Amino acid sequence: MTTILPEPDQGGSRADSIRESNAAAILSTIRRSGPLSRAAIARLTSLSMPTVSRQVGALIELRLLHEVPDQVPNGAVGRPRVPVDINNDVIAACGVHIGVTTTTYGLTNLRGGLLGSERIATPGGSPEDALAHIAGRVRAFLRRWPRRNIIGIGAATGGQVDTARGVLEHDRLGWHTVPGRVLLERATGLPVHLDGHVPAMASAELLFGPGGEPESMLYFYARQVVGIALAVRGQLHRGPGHAGTIAHLAVGSEVRCPCGKTGCLEATVAEQGVVREAARDGVISKPDIRLLRAAAEAGEPGAVRLLVDRARMLGRAVGILRDIINPDLVVLGGQAITDAPDYLDELLDSFAATSTLPGTDLVEITRFGPDVQAIAACTGLLAQLYQYPLSVLAKANRGGTSPVH
Repeated sequence: MTTILPEPDQGGSRADSIRESNAAAILSTIRRSGPLSRAAIARLTSLSMPTVSRQVGALIELRLLHEVPDQVPNGAVGRPRVPVDINNDVIAACGVHIGVTTTTYGLTNLRGGLLGSERIATPGGSPEDALAHIAGRVRAFLRRWPRRNIIGIGAATGGQVDTARGVLEHDRLGWHTVPGRVLLERATGLPVHLDGHVPAMASAELLFGPGGEPESMLYFYARQVVGIALAVRGQLHRGPGHAGTIAHLAVGSEVRCPCGKTGCLEATVAEQGVVREAARDGVISKPDIRLLRAAAEAGEPGAVRLLVDRARMLGRAVGILRDIINPDLVVLGGQAITDAPDYLDELLDSFAATSTLPGTDLVEITRFGPDVQAIAACTGLLAQLYQYPLSVLAKANRGGTSPVH
C-alpha cells in the first residue's frame, strides 16, 4: 500500500519514468513482503526476470537494498534465489513535527524504525526566527549519525499546509503564509518535504502500520488539535484548497468554543482545554496533563470525571465520522488516546453506542504511541522515497554539502 504524492519534477525521458516506476514497484513489494528472492519479486510485480535483476542491482548500488544470503531457503540454487531486503543500515530520513507547544524531531531508517528523537518547546517569535532555531537544533541532532546518508527532512505541522508550494498557515502559532520549506532548506542544506501533521501520521500507518491493506482507512488524531485523514486504495484524499477540519464537529458537550458555539469537538477534547478546566475546578494545581493523569490514577473524582468525559466525546466523534465515511478500518492516534489507556474502554463503548453500522470491531490503536509525531514527520519523506526512489535520491545528492556535517 503506497501513499500517492505529487510527482517530483524529474525532467527525464519516458525510459527514466519506466525505470522509476519499476524501482518503486520492487521497493514497495519488498517493504511489504521482504526479504524476497529475485524470482519472487518477478512473480509478485509481474516484471520480467531481466528487468528485476537490473533494477535490484541498481537499488543495491544505491544502498536501498542489500542481499541477505543467510536467508536462502534450503535446497535453493543460483543467485536468483538469494533474498534481498530493505537496507536499514545506510540511508535515513529526518522528521520535524512542529506542534503548538512542543516540537519533536527524529531520525528513522527505511522501515520507519526510530533511531532517535528529541523534543523542545516550540520557539516563540517570528516564524523565521522559530524555524531558524529549530533548524539549528536539528543540525546538532543529526551530527550524532555521521555514517548515515540523510536524504532530507520531512516537516509536519498543524494548520493549513500547501504541500506543493511548501507554504503553511498556522493560526495558533500566529504564522501566516510562511514559506516553511524554503526556510528549512536554506537553514539545513537538506531537501524538505512539508505536509500537514495528520496526513503525515496517516502516511505512517499506510507504510508501516499493522493494519494490512484495507480498501479504505480513516485515521483519527486527537491531542492539542483534532483531525482526520482518509485513504482509499492506499491514496490519501486531498481536497481542493484548504484542508477540511473536524474541529467544530458537534459532539453535544457544554463546552464553549472560541467560534462562539457550544459543543465543538476540539474545544471539548483538546489537551489545553481539559487541563485548564481541571485547574479552574481545583482538581490540579496548574494546567498540566501529567498532573491530571496522576490525580486520576490516585482516584481523584474530578480528574477521573474529566478523562472519562473526554474519552466518551472522542468515541462519539469517531462513531459519527465512521457512519459518514464507512471505512474498512479506523485507526486512532494522538496522545489523547495513546496516553490514556485506562479510558480506552470508555472511548470504544461510546463509539459502539454512537455508530449505527455493524462491525464496531474495526477500530485499531496506532502502534506508534508517543513517538507518532517524530515517525510521522519522517514518513512524509519516506513515502516520497518509496514512490519515486530514483528522483528523491537524485535530489538529495544534488543538495551538495550539507551544513549538518
